[in-house]
Amino acid sequence: MRLVANIFIGSILIFSIGCGTENNAEKEVISSETPSEAAEENSTTENDDLETLRFRLDMLVANHASAPVTLLMKLSKDDKDVFHPDYVNDVNKTETYSDDFSAALNFGVYKTDLIYDLVHHHLDDGLNARDAANHLADQLWEEHIYSDEDVDNYRSAQDNEEELESLLFQDYEKTEKYLISHDQFEIATLTMVGSLVESMYFTSKAIEEHGISDSKIDLLINEKHQLHELVELLDFFKGNEKDLALKQRLEEVENAYGKIEGKEGMTEEVVKHIDESVFALRDSIVNNEI
Repeated sequence: MRLVANIFIGSILIFSIGCGTENNAEKEVISSETPSEAAEENSTTENDDLETLRFRLDMLVANHASAPVTLLMKLSKDDKDVFHPDYVNDVNKTETYSDDFSAALNFGVYKTDLIYDLVHHHLDDGLNARDAANHLADQLWEEHIYSDEDVDNYRSAQDNEEELESLLFQDYEKTEKYLISHDQFEIATLTMVGSLVESMYFTSKAIEEHGISDSKIDLLINEKHQLHELVELLDFFKGNEKDLALKQRLEEVENAYGKIEGKEGMTEEVVKHIDESVFALRDSIVNNEI
């Protein structure tokens, strides 16, 4: 009986192997017919994704990239005494941002600190922030974005608000435009994230010191929409572990808003939750803890 059983089992195995070989042969024929087509399709998809990303970044720069300039100009008009030198990121931290991820994020932070200093007419502090941003820029790309001529322009514009605002807009946008034109999409996205988070931080600090107002609620709503766009852009880089971690942290801030789209639901409790989320994220960015 054992012999019969073994013969029976052996027959089954032979039959199974035969069927498997035939199926494998069919699979090999199928797969051998399509690799070039599959590669071409993947290449087309990647190119489409890159063009989509380029378009969305261009639109973001055109519509919102310089938003921190507008936000900080409005805050300075609302709260003339909101300037605090200890609010800005320490310019001596640049050496701790040794990788492209932290350097790009904090380049954006220092860009916004420069604006914060200049709109409050603290030129020397602004130039320190500019030097810190320049230091990080040298790590990220070869060409110098800022020039010595910028310093003279800042000095001459200190007593002319319209001229200063125009200069800040131009100065702010040129780095993103440069990065996008050189296909540095991830770096461009990270610099915009760093800038937005820093401007949100200044908004939250102003609320903490001077209380909520209609104009600050408008700022919070605008920041929410920009935040959502940047969260979506980070989806293009979700294969990068740090980008994914950053996206999750940004979503935590976004979730603090809940489903609020206007002033009606912006209660003190919601504002406090937003502020706490922003402070935590900003601390993680400037302390290189993401």
